Amino acid sequence: RAEVEAFLAENASPDVMDRHPEQLSQTVETPAKRALVRKMAERGWLGMSWPREYGGQERSGIYDFLLTEALSRRGAPQPGKGVGIVGKTIIRHGSEEMKREFLPSIIRGEIEFAIGYSEPQAGSDAAAMALKAVKVDGGWQLDGRKIWTTSAHFADYYWVGARTAPDKHKGITLFLIPMNHPKLTIHPTMTIGDERTNEVFFDEVFVPDEAVVGKVNEGWTYICEALDLERFAMMPVGPLEMKVEAIVEWVRTAVRDGEPLRDDPTVRATVAEMRTQLEVARM
Repeated sequence: RAEVEAFLAENASPDVMDRHPEQLSQTVETPAKRALVRKMAERGWLGMSWPREYGGQERSGIYDFLLTEALSRRGAPQPGKGVGIVGKTIIRHGSEEMKREFLPSIIRGEIEFAIGYSEPQAGSDAAAMALKAVKVDGGWQLDGRKIWTTSAHFADYYWVGARTAPDKHKGITLFLIPMNHPKLTIHPTMTIGDERTNEVFFDEVFVPDEAVVGKVNEGWTYICEALDLERFAMMPVGPLEMKVEAIVEWVRTAVRDGEPLRDDPTVRATVAEMRTQLEVARM
């Protein structure tokens, strides 16, 4: 933790750190942010819990947690998606060819990924995804659309789930597709929180058989496994911690109707509840 804090102090800059950190500050869309991630890679901080044969250190996942939380508190880019969701799933289920192609680039911080699960009818119920992948000569053709793909406008590759069989949970396959595929169209969706996410349209997108991650129709198992492995990396509590601290600082000096707000029992109970919920989330 001390090493990471010293590193962040040394590299503090508005070019790489958001003033108001949010969960989505993990995005690595600018050259400056990508450079910061590569600096972390040089220190061996990416893939710390990976097996040594793939460049990792086989450290406990708590190190990944400490890194992610420190980065999120500063609004700095977080490498969770590539290292965790994509990298760990490839390590467990990817072909040897896929491991050789992607794992070295991921652990060096050289490539970024977009995650494509959500669709208009498949949000909380992600297994209801309907983006169709049809088997054709030499590969697959994908047609349909995804929504809420936050990194689509700058990522190098798309980690996307598609429907390859009618069975809801046993008919999903994972694909790894170049984001610059000529048949992909990206439309921005701007949020009231000043974040950009995206809608991605697939129009006869052909990918070779080698683009399939693991086994055909086993994608839902991989998706659930990856989200479980990397839950802390996708939604860290660091930004929430910063918000609670800001509220506490304000309450300490705020006055309402001539009385210090910090003495109001309702305000005190509210702040105590926030502190409690924050600690629960951290644990």
